[in-house]
Amino acid sequence: MMLNICLSLVANSSNYSHSDNFEHQYQSIFKKLLSFLYSHPRYKMSFSFSGPMFSWLEKKHPEFLQILGELVAKKQIELLGGGYYNPIFPLIFPIDRSGQIELLTSTIRKSTGKRPRGMAFETSAWDNSLINCLHSCGMEFIMLDSSLIPTTKQFFLPQILNEQGKTIKLIPINRKFNPSILKEVSPEVYLNNLIKQIEKSTKNDAYSGKTNERILGLAFEPDLIEYLFNSGWLESFFNAIYTTFNKDLTLLLPTEFIHKTSIFVPSYIPAGIREDIARWSVKPYTIVDTKQEKSITVNDFLLTYPRNQALYNRMLYVSMLISQCHGDKARKKSAREALWQAQNEDAYICTPDGIFANNMIRQNAYRSLTEAEKYIRAADTFKESVTSYDYNNDGLIEYICRMDKYTACISKNAGAINELNIMHNTGNYADNLSRIEKFDKVDDNYDRGFFVEHLFSKDDFDDYKKGLPAGNGVFSQTIFTESEFSPQKKEIKLKGVGEFSSLKLPISLRKNYILNSNGFTVQYILKNEGPIAIKGNFVVESNFAQTDFTSVDTNSYKVEVISSDDRHELSLAKKTVSMKNISYIQVTDFSNDISFVFEPNEYASICCSTLYFKRPNINNETSKISANTFITSLCWDVDLSAGMEMEKTINFSIITPRKRRSSKKENS
Repeated sequence: MMLNICLSLVANSSNYSHSDNFEHQYQSIFKKLLSFLYSHPRYKMSFSFSGPMFSWLEKKHPEFLQILGELVAKKQIELLGGGYYNPIFPLIFPIDRSGQIELLTSTIRKSTGKRPRGMAFETSAWDNSLINCLHSCGMEFIMLDSSLIPTTKQFFLPQILNEQGKTIKLIPINRKFNPSILKEVSPEVYLNNLIKQIEKSTKNDAYSGKTNERILGLAFEPDLIEYLFNSGWLESFFNAIYTTFNKDLTLLLPTEFIHKTSIFVPSYIPAGIREDIARWSVKPYTIVDTKQEKSITVNDFLLTYPRNQALYNRMLYVSMLISQCHGDKARKKSAREALWQAQNEDAYICTPDGIFANNMIRQNAYRSLTEAEKYIRAADTFKESVTSYDYNNDGLIEYICRMDKYTACISKNAGAINELNIMHNTGNYADNLSRIEKFDKVDDNYDRGFFVEHLFSKDDFDDYKKGLPAGNGVFSQTIFTESEFSPQKKEIKLKGVGEFSSLKLPISLRKNYILNSNGFTVQYILKNEGPIAIKGNFVVESNFAQTDFTSVDTNSYKVEVISSDDRHELSLAKKTVSMKNISYIQVTDFSNDISFVFEPNEYASICCSTLYFKRPNINNETSKISANTFITSLCWDVDLSAGMEMEKTINFSIITPRKRRSSKKENS
């Protein structure tokens, strides 16, 4: 048996990575590795770079790309293609798939003189419908994780997949054969074991009499390559292949093998993602053995992690806006590029080690989507609108409000605002986590958006102010129904019903949104529907996602209030801050100089606090603080006799910085 090894370096760095990270990878890995390969002409590897990494190399180290081009021309190195911003292809529309592939292809061809013929899928997020797109983009082969391939088709041979008469060839990546740093063995022992395992696996299989050639795809991450190179292991590995094992092993580039072999295994690969990511997809932040599970897809992952799903919903919506735009082509092109930046996989899925998208990565993606929407508004004649449809595919109608200063999504789930994107170049202020008992010792059991209402007993209200879960979900877990919706008046009328206290007393809440360019007015009518008087506390809670990412426990907000006609700035050093007789609250995000103003029609009490969320470290180790949210709640005492009701109104305004004056005026 002759075993052909295709060795790849996968360096698809995020477009959200800082240039310092790029420089570190370049100096510690890429520069050294390229010099090594240049001085050893027999050694072959393929490289996979993301578009942002490639563009950074063009600007900062053109000499690297010049040498890279020479080695590509000598067929010592092969550059693999993919999506420019490293997207998860099954999640994006066909026009974005082909656009991202062609952008990276043209970038590589411009720098090296040769276009890529194959692609690497880092997360191996696959769907058979991708074949048509890959075929039309001129791709001959792809490299996917072997865990996606049915066991009946695993022969250490290339596969051939088809969809509606179009085909693509596949080289499996067998990560289980990657050398382990924890169980370090010499390259000779490693290669000897490799040959024995593959010979045993392929002995007397369906292809043993047809070919003596087998293939093993190995994909090394930068950290692994750095360790193997600095320890001298990689050089010994290459040397052993060409000396001790030269009769059994050979190094080939993927395209070389694809053109050399005539044996392909016809296969169908179900939609899925690589096994070491799929194991995080069943239970939040927990590794689960998925061998007995059905094929797990990236959509299963999103359903397990609501914040990732919410970002995906926003991305699809902006993509739809761009597709429907018929205005200025230049602005539409800029909008699509901003959209592509937001499609980077780091914001939607975790790494195999369980590193999840943090608040900063998601907010940067939201910022890119806001930028894309601003281009679309400028390309077309923008008109404020309120529309209704199932925005997040949960079976309920949501209300999408595109106003001058913001785009918001109002959900029937708690009747709350679960997305608030300010057009002044910021992200989604409603992008908040909820507490999970396993990590935070308590469960919230509701989504932390804007204008979430609670009806508490006195004891429950005391617990709530201490940051403890309280009450029975009235109205934070209530599904509201639509009473009236007027797109012309930009008015949404909702109604929620529930039961209060252990006596299960019927209670209802009518909640009316009246939208305007700078915010909205929310009117409440709380009614005691039962025969017994109700006493408690009515709370309107709004949760602000953090925008200062200096550290995970930084608070980026300050609060000013008017209480009994006196203005105060609240000290937020304490865990919870409360004050009575409030007629005006201004919450300012000083990272972006944006303020949010609440003006109740009657004096209210205010309760402010910063809530911290813990999540596990890499591979489910000890939990640590990973994010926080700033809570502002307006509170009123409730004392309602049977059949009586109370009415409250809150005017909510968004204050953004004024546009800067022209330089001429500034200099005058």
